Amino acid sequence: MPFRNGVLSYARCAVVSGAAPQSIDEAALAKLNANRIRPDACGNGVAMTSGWIAGRHVFDLEFSHESNSFSSVLLASLRTDTVGVPPALKRAYRAMAEDELRGGAQSDRQLSRADRMEAKERAEQRAMHEIGEGRWRKIAERPVLWDLENKFVLSAVDGEAAFNQLKLVMAETFDCHIERQAAGRRAVADAEALGLARELRDAQADAFVSPPAAIATDADGAPRRIGDRPEPTWAAGDPLDYFGNVFLLWLWWKCDCAEGLVEVGAPGSETTEVALVAERHLDLECAWGVTGAVSLRGDAPTRSPEAARALQSGKMPRRLGLTVAADGQVWRCTLQGDRLTVGGLVLPKPIEPPQSIRELIEERIESTLSFERTLGALYQTFLRVRLGAEWKSTKANMSGWIRERAAGRLVTGSPISVGR
Repeated sequence: MPFRNGVLSYARCAVVSGAAPQSIDEAALAKLNANRIRPDACGNGVAMTSGWIAGRHVFDLEFSHESNSFSSVLLASLRTDTVGVPPALKRAYRAMAEDELRGGAQSDRQLSRADRMEAKERAEQRAMHEIGEGRWRKIAERPVLWDLENKFVLSAVDGEAAFNQLKLVMAETFDCHIERQAAGRRAVADAEALGLARELRDAQADAFVSPPAAIATDADGAPRRIGDRPEPTWAAGDPLDYFGNVFLLWLWWKCDCAEGLVEVGAPGSETTEVALVAERHLDLECAWGVTGAVSLRGDAPTRSPEAARALQSGKMPRRLGLTVAADGQVWRCTLQGDRLTVGGLVLPKPIEPPQSIRELIEERIESTLSFERTLGALYQTFLRVRLGAEWKSTKANMSGWIRERAAGRLVTGSPISVGR
């Protein structure tokens, strides 16, 4: 539903191989229908099943051009059904079955092994009967926007289980294989396109302040040495995901020191100006894993004394609230740096009221893709700076800005602080 109306949250996945359709034709719709959700497959020893739905609601199985085809964009939803009787109820059902076999709850008759096995079977049968009646079923819907021309998918599949379900269904339906484009994978793809692959291979994690003075410990509580460069635990899967945190810090610095204006576009070609405001939401965490994490909320959390102290202590932004303006549109969202996931994206209202539901959806799709292009252009602009000759001076300026913030400059706003 969210791509059709409401607030959006999504992760970006790249289609890396397979036989993707060139357009949403009858053959593509037939494949969606052949791989639609089959709720009956869930419950008989199968805890989870996934499949396509058309996307207007969780029971919508009417795939059509009108509902699912928007130029070179496929709009549908992944539905996942999960069943499971709560463990406490399973234990209660078994205990009640045992009471029946011994002749009542007050009886002290000892049950044989065969009796206990029968009680277990009765409890399982009762649970299966309730599942068959539709009880204990959890239904999740994850809208999917597939840009066929540009070979990427947007969907709320930030979690590993949700992503694996979408990956499986995409492969079974279209023989297409996807991968999540967190900050590291996005940096690899963009650096290749920008001719900066070698520079990316040589890049190391950036430290903008001195390592924290606190004593660090490992998982067993033993002291561990703190290096000069950060080793954030949240980027353990891909060290380059740390680029996303530096990206957020760079955007924050631009908001404070460049009036929030960023020129995007390739050097020597036509550029576009993007205006940014950092607001509402700021999560930070120690890049060395020593000084913990802090969450700030308010009109201007990035300008608060708490934010200044957090940066000086070695924390890096994990999540940042942004207002983004470009090409006559204004969006509001929260961006998680290392994963490059978008949360709470509010699309601009149409200037003219749409004449139909389809026209409304088309405008929302175009606005979503425009925002995604703007975000991608911002990230590419950052990568040109980060992997270019100017990074040494830029990094020095950012470190100086952090020191000035800690000294008490540029401090305004009254956020609500929630430490953890």
